[in-house]
Amino acid sequence: MCNKLINLNWKKLVILVLCLISYNFVVVSELFANISLKSEKLTSNENYEFVDIEILAGKKNNKNNSKFLGGIKVTLLPEWKIYWKNPGDAGLPPSISLENGNNIKSINLLFPSPTRFNFYDIETLGYENEVIFPIEIQVLDSNIPLSGQLVFNAQVCSKICVPIKKIFNLTSFDNKYKNINLLNFNKINKYLLKVPLLSKDNKLELLSSNFQNNVLNVILSNKNNFKPYDIIIEDSKSRIYQKPNFYTKNSLMYISLNIDQIDEGYLSDLKFNYTFIGDKYSLEKKDIPINILLSNVVVDFKSKSQLYVFNFEIILIALLGGFILNFMPCVLPVLSLKMIQIINYRNSSKLEFRSKIFASILGILSSFIVLAISVYFIKITGDNVGWGIQFQNKYFLFFMIVLTLIFSFNLFGFFQFYLPSKLLNFLSYRGSGLIGDFLSGVFMTLLATPCTAPFVGTAIGFALAGSTFEIFTIFLLMGIGLSLPLIIFSIFPQLVSFIPKPGNWLNVFKKIMGLFLLGTSIWLISLFLNLNANFINISKNKNSENVLNWDLKSNPFLPQKLAKEGKVVLIDITADWCITCKVNKTIVLDSKEVLNFLKKNNVITLRLDWTKPNEDISKFLLIKKKYGIPYNEVYGPLNLNGKILPELLSKEIIFKYVNASK
Repeated sequence: MCNKLINLNWKKLVILVLCLISYNFVVVSELFANISLKSEKLTSNENYEFVDIEILAGKKNNKNNSKFLGGIKVTLLPEWKIYWKNPGDAGLPPSISLENGNNIKSINLLFPSPTRFNFYDIETLGYENEVIFPIEIQVLDSNIPLSGQLVFNAQVCSKICVPIKKIFNLTSFDNKYKNINLLNFNKINKYLLKVPLLSKDNKLELLSSNFQNNVLNVILSNKNNFKPYDIIIEDSKSRIYQKPNFYTKNSLMYISLNIDQIDEGYLSDLKFNYTFIGDKYSLEKKDIPINILLSNVVVDFKSKSQLYVFNFEIILIALLGGFILNFMPCVLPVLSLKMIQIINYRNSSKLEFRSKIFASILGILSSFIVLAISVYFIKITGDNVGWGIQFQNKYFLFFMIVLTLIFSFNLFGFFQFYLPSKLLNFLSYRGSGLIGDFLSGVFMTLLATPCTAPFVGTAIGFALAGSTFEIFTIFLLMGIGLSLPLIIFSIFPQLVSFIPKPGNWLNVFKKIMGLFLLGTSIWLISLFLNLNANFINISKNKNSENVLNWDLKSNPFLPQKLAKEGKVVLIDITADWCITCKVNKTIVLDSKEVLNFLKKNNVITLRLDWTKPNEDISKFLLIKKKYGIPYNEVYGPLNLNGKILPELLSKEIIFKYVNASK
């Protein structure tokens, strides 16, 4: 009986052990099944009928072996789209994340330039048909394989929007670099070139940005003459705006954006990102504030084709501007010398007389054409250009010093003692050749450039803001205007008979003109010394407590700020080489009557000295569409945007503009 009991217990024990083994096997099997399922889940992907997503391997960076280039290719069925990094009014942007990454320092998803889509007045930014998002992977050690799972999340939309997810095993991605597919690399590179480049230089630089009447007006220097077909504007709060109006002209880009239902207080603390999309490449400019330099420039897109109309009025202005230059302090001594030359020709034949006059006219016109060519090449290189800025160049000044001294000593008769006969014939006014006549025309033009007479500023402004044809035409017309007295004498040579015959008076007159030219040489020498000096020229003024040397770079809003405080401000941009500035200062601004008037009305004068090259002043004038000095502008409580004064000032003009601004 005992044996039976033992046998029975033994059988039960065996059955129990077998049951335990079976249970453990089931548990372990389930455990391994769960692990396998989890592992499978990491690399499995759902298939979508409307979109196909794959990862492409490009190649390692030639300069940096630890940097890999790849791409995520998205192929969409018609009417489906995927979004940009900022989708716009609706949608979600694509994103990537890394799971279980090994030997990966960073990974970046790049976005090519997008396309605008409109759906029931909802504007979005994205891509259709096919797009490749370049990815840049930076590894810790280029000798160790990278691994992990790259998770791509996005939203694709048609009539409905569907979230999608794709997981890529980076181990297989790393293996693809061993057999680089050149076709894939070219595909990735094609879209990599469409990724906007961050503009850090001054080729695309902000000049002016202001917000008035729910319109954001922006002016940029466009030195590369970049012509985008779209501009995307987004603010620092990730709000994206409608497509702006814009156009490019003469190294400038004008942008106007309507911003409705947003007050100025919301915008004042914002900075803006601009994405400029072009045919060959795109650019991005970040963190542009709402206000840089307030100006009264209004960008009119409705009539932009009529902004520069070449008509009879412009032709007349250019001719008058050139003609009036004859009577400016810069040119008058040289014109007087020309009159001396004409008197000496009175006994010549009409043919010889007209030939010599024509040579002088040709010298003037050739000089203006050279100026036009110089302006054209300076503009296409993207640099700023203005009337008279060559006097900021020490080499030009040195050349002019030598030239004026030569002409001055010639008038004093020094050449006949010290110069060889060949050089004397080349330079002398009495020589029978035409080279001296031609050079006198060139000399007259060179001395005309620091003068800004009435109409000159308007004509130069039109030329510098116009097309190539307009630049050359305006400069040629101004040359004809400057040559007009000589043209009249060439047509009517009998007018010489009204001038007294040569005599002792002519020798005295030559000496007087020689003194004038010698004074010009001394003035040019002082300019040369000031230009090469290391000190800043601070202008003195009898009413010095109300005259400030304006630091334009650090405080560009000073005129508007003072005007809002109820003060009247007079901006005065001058230079030692600007003759017209000196005339305005001596006759008007420093006159006792004007000084007392400015002091009585508490007018603050902000002075800028442009004797030396100054990029901030150049930009300021460019914004104001002025290409030379003198420049005077009045601000006040009734004139917060400023009012630009004429080039030649008078006491009445100062009184009128100040009283209108109080």
